[in-house]
Amino acid sequence: MSDSVRDLLVRGVAAAKGNSKQEAKFYLEWVTRAGDATHDQLADAYRWLADVVDDPKEKREYLDHALAYRPNDPEARRALALLNGTLKPDEIIDPNKFSLPVLESPVPTQARRFVCVQCGGKMQFAPDATTLECTYCGYTQSLLDFDQSLNVVEEQDFIVAMATAKGHSKPTIARAIKCKGCGASFLLTPQTISQNCPYCASAYVIEQAEERELIEPEGVLPFMITRDAALKKEMEWFRQQGWRLRTDPAPPAGVYLPAWTFDVGGQVTWRCRVYRNKQWVVESGKRAVLANDLIVPASHHLSPVLSEEIRGTPLDQLVPYDARYLADFPAETYDVAVSDASIVARSQAFHQVKADIARGIFNQYADLNVSSANVMVDSYKLILVPMWVTCYRMDGKQYGIVINGCTGNLRAERPPQGVVGWLTQLFGE
Repeated sequence: MSDSVRDLLVRGVAAAKGNSKQEAKFYLEWVTRAGDATHDQLADAYRWLADVVDDPKEKREYLDHALAYRPNDPEARRALALLNGTLKPDEIIDPNKFSLPVLESPVPTQARRFVCVQCGGKMQFAPDATTLECTYCGYTQSLLDFDQSLNVVEEQDFIVAMATAKGHSKPTIARAIKCKGCGASFLLTPQTISQNCPYCASAYVIEQAEERELIEPEGVLPFMITRDAALKKEMEWFRQQGWRLRTDPAPPAGVYLPAWTFDVGGQVTWRCRVYRNKQWVVESGKRAVLANDLIVPASHHLSPVLSEEIRGTPLDQLVPYDARYLADFPAETYDVAVSDASIVARSQAFHQVKADIARGIFNQYADLNVSSANVMVDSYKLILVPMWVTCYRMDGKQYGIVINGCTGNLRAERPPQGVVGWLTQLFGE
């Protein structure tokens, strides 16, 4: 690193902070012309140049250059988002001082009601098709009445979200709905986004657009496995244990559960001692981080089997969010803020690349040190994952069974005392 380049950059940044724009531009432009400037120095120079010019076209050009040298630079990405209008100045918050509003009573909310246009009956999503079906007259409505070329689930800019309340908020306020079918009023928990009226069974899905501080689902994995198919898998699982049930197991209930997905990128540097040719030598290197669609469950109250199944769900059937997929199925939104979930995703990506580095060292090694300083979350989205859930009780305790609504994969919790003792207690001698 050249001392002269470092000196020019220090002078340019100091002038920019002092609002001496012409002086700052003079020094910073010298940095961009220096042949021995590092990528980090060039990224800093171009980012500060964007701060000291007023012309939007010039500002955009400098920011593009900064991101070319350092694609995950958070300040450059936020400045470009402000310039593009995807981030509003009045939406920027200080996360160190941010707090959620506290309301004592439930707030009225808007919801979409799903009724048959032919007979007024309740509409429900048919899991093995792409239609809504009336439970009374059988009338169907296609969900494919949109341009298939637009069937793309959008990623959201993580840096932009972190600058606003959306990145740090989670639902905390109960909401009240007045049923359009029977006129009754009922309450929803903060996390509920779809519900049937407890009196007339009308299906409702909450219109979340009215709550600017919350993140709306970008995608949904529709149910592909029917309730009957899920029950069949449940019965097969019990039969595979080789014992006869005393009573039929409880049928599974369908529910949409929230999850975050993250794209994580960047680069790690590593260093360790390697034993080669009867001596210890120091080796070092760099490794790119490219992790796409890392899934993090977005609810604190999920059982271990549910969380594990959500993390392993393939996303090849993901479609843009449409409230009609939720008709007659309960659904919840997140109670884990995207900022908290991103820490989990970043850690997963880092430990995966660290494990890859360790596997790539063929000699005996020691003191492996891997830096995660340049591992960055790039984008995210909120999705809804379909699950059929049920449970069984044994010895006064409850154990869960889940069947993935997309794949049909089954996972079950088991008591800790072993298979033989578990079967004996569950089914009898």
